[in-house]
Amino acid sequence: MFRNVKYQGLVLNSSTHYQDQIHLYHVAKEFGPASMGGLGMVVTALAIAQQQEQHSVNVVMPYYSFLDEQQDIDIVYHTTLSIDIRDELHELRPVHFKVHSFQYFEAYDEHALTPVTVWLIGPGDVKPFDEAFNVEDARKIYFLPKALPSEWRDLFFCKAVATFLRSQNVRVSGAGLWTPHPVDVIHLHGATNALILHYLQQPHWSRHSTEKQPALIYTLHDYLDELLYSNDMGSFNKFEDGVCYGNGSTNSNSHVADISKYYHDDNRLLFTSSLGIDLAHASTFVSKTMTKDIVEGRLDFYLKELVLDSILDQAERNLFIGITNGIDIRRLNPWTSPELCQDQLAFPYAAFAGSGCASKHDVDDEKTNSGDRANYGVPKTTIRSAKEAAKRYLISKGFLDEKDLHRPLLLFIGRFQYNKGIQFFETASSTIHSGGGKFVIMGQPNSYPIEDINQLRTQFNGTVEIISDAQGQRHWGIYLRAAADFLFVPSLTESFGLVAAEGLLFGSSVISSGVGGLTEFLVDKPLDSRTGQQHHRLDSSLPGRPTVSIQRNPHNSYFFDAFAADAHSQLSTTIDHALRDWRDFQRHPIPHEAFLRKLQKSALAMSWDRPGGPVAEYRALYSIALNLSR
Repeated sequence: MFRNVKYQGLVLNSSTHYQDQIHLYHVAKEFGPASMGGLGMVVTALAIAQQQEQHSVNVVMPYYSFLDEQQDIDIVYHTTLSIDIRDELHELRPVHFKVHSFQYFEAYDEHALTPVTVWLIGPGDVKPFDEAFNVEDARKIYFLPKALPSEWRDLFFCKAVATFLRSQNVRVSGAGLWTPHPVDVIHLHGATNALILHYLQQPHWSRHSTEKQPALIYTLHDYLDELLYSNDMGSFNKFEDGVCYGNGSTNSNSHVADISKYYHDDNRLLFTSSLGIDLAHASTFVSKTMTKDIVEGRLDFYLKELVLDSILDQAERNLFIGITNGIDIRRLNPWTSPELCQDQLAFPYAAFAGSGCASKHDVDDEKTNSGDRANYGVPKTTIRSAKEAAKRYLISKGFLDEKDLHRPLLLFIGRFQYNKGIQFFETASSTIHSGGGKFVIMGQPNSYPIEDINQLRTQFNGTVEIISDAQGQRHWGIYLRAAADFLFVPSLTESFGLVAAEGLLFGSSVISSGVGGLTEFLVDKPLDSRTGQQHHRLDSSLPGRPTVSIQRNPHNSYFFDAFAADAHSQLSTTIDHALRDWRDFQRHPIPHEAFLRKLQKSALAMSWDRPGGPVAEYRALYSIALNLSR
C-alpha cells in the first residue's frame, strides 16, 4: 500500500527572472539524423526549441558508424578520454574512447541563430567495445553485435558520458582558467541512461570541477518499457571502480552499497528507473495528466512497486513534474513539406494562418479547381481539396485505385507490436471493408508476427494495403498523411501520442483507444451524439449547416475501450460511426472544411514553444534544479 500524495505541478510566473543563458546538455540514444522513433523526434524538437530561446544547447549521443555517411554534417575530432572497465580477472583496465562533435542545423529552420552542438561518444579501443556503436542505419540503433551484450554497451556509454561531462566542467589544461561555458544543466532521457547519474555521483566529479555543480534532470518517456529495463549485477560490477571480488560482489566501502535498494529478483538485477529519479534534482514524465494519475494512485501499471516510492518522494517536494510533449510543426507539416510543395499538394496556408472558419468562397474555389479531375497539381484553397488532390496523386502513382478517391482513408503509423494494438487490426480491416473504406497499415516489424499482418492484405483484398519497409515509408509517408481522413491509434499504452497529434495537424480525425496521454489533446465525440440519425447526421433542411449537437461538440476523435470485454465490438461500432460522419460531411463541404481546420488548430495548440508550454516549463524546472544544486 502506497502513501497518499497530492500532485502539485509547476506554476509558471511571468515575472520570474531567470539566468540569461544556460549551458544545457541533453543525453539521449537518439537525436537528429540518428532518430529511429519518437524519442529522437522529441529530443530533437525540444533541443531546437530551447536553442531558439538563445540558450547554449548541447546533445550527447553515441557515435553511430552510419553518421560518417551523412553528407550534411561536418564531424570533427574533439578529444580522447578513458574509463576503467574490469577484465576477465576482475582487474581494472583503461579503455580509451574518442569524442567528436558536429553542429546541427535544421534545414527548414529559417530563424536559427546558432546550431545545437552534438557531442559523439565513440566506441572503445579494445574488444568488444570497439563494436559498441557499429550500426548500419538509424533503424538499427538498438541492434547489437553478437560479441557485445546490450548491458555492456549501455554501461560503457553511461560511464563514458559521465567522464566526458566532467571534462567539460574542469579547468582548461595548463591555462589556469575556468572553461568559458561550464555545464549548467544535464538532462538525461530514458532508463538506459539513468546510471550516468550514478557515475556522476562518484568522487571524481568534484575533484577538479568548478565550484558550480550542474543541475541534474531525469525524464521518463514511457511508464512501461522503461521500468522493465535492468542490468545484471555481474555486468554492473564490471564497470564499477570499487574493489570487486571473484564472485562479482563488491565490498561495502564501494559505491555499490549506495544503490543496493535498486536490486531486485534475488539481488540479481539492477532496475535503473527509480535510481534515476532518486539521484536527479528533479524528474519529469511526458504527460501532465498521466503524471497526476500516477502520483495520486489512479493509474495502475506493471512493476509500479519498483518505482512508485521514488516518484512519491520527489512528488512530495514537487520535484516529479508532468511536462506534456509538443509536436514539431517545423519538421513535419502539410504547408511547407518539400514533397507536397513540389507536387503542388501543400495545404492552403490561409487555413493555417486564418481563423479556422471556412467560407462559401473557399468552397466555390474548391469546386472550380476540381473541374479538371486529372490535374492534382493545381494549388488548393481548402483542406478538403488538398486531401482529394493527395488521393489523386496516389492514384496517379498506382498506390491507390480510382475507386479509392471517394472512399474514406484510414491510416495506421507505428511499430507492429502488441501494445500498439495490432491485435485489433483484423476487426478494423473487416469493419472498414464492410463500410467501404480504405485501410493503409504503415510501420516497422516488431514483436507481432509480420505474416499475420500481411495476411490481411489477402483476406481483405482491395481494402488493406501494407507498407513495412523503410524505403516505402519514406516514399509514400507524407502523401498518405496528407490524404488520410482518419488516423487509427488503438494503442494499449501511450505516454504522449505523437502520431495522433501529427494526424490532427494533417486534418485527420483520430480513431483511438484514448489511453494515457492521448486524452490531453484528443476529444472524444460523446456517445449520445453518435446514436440516432438526429444526432450524428447533418440537418438536411439546412444545407451546409450542422445540427446543434455537432456545433456544440468540439470533438476531434472517436474512442473505444481497448480493455473492455467487448472491445472488438466497440471498435466496430466506433469505426462505423466515424465513416458515417465522413460520408455526411461529403455532402456538406462548408462545415466539413471548418471541422478540418479545427482539427489543425487543435494540433497547433500543441507546439513546443507555445506560451506556458514545455519549453517554458522546462526552463522553470531547470531554475529550480539549479538552486538545489548550489
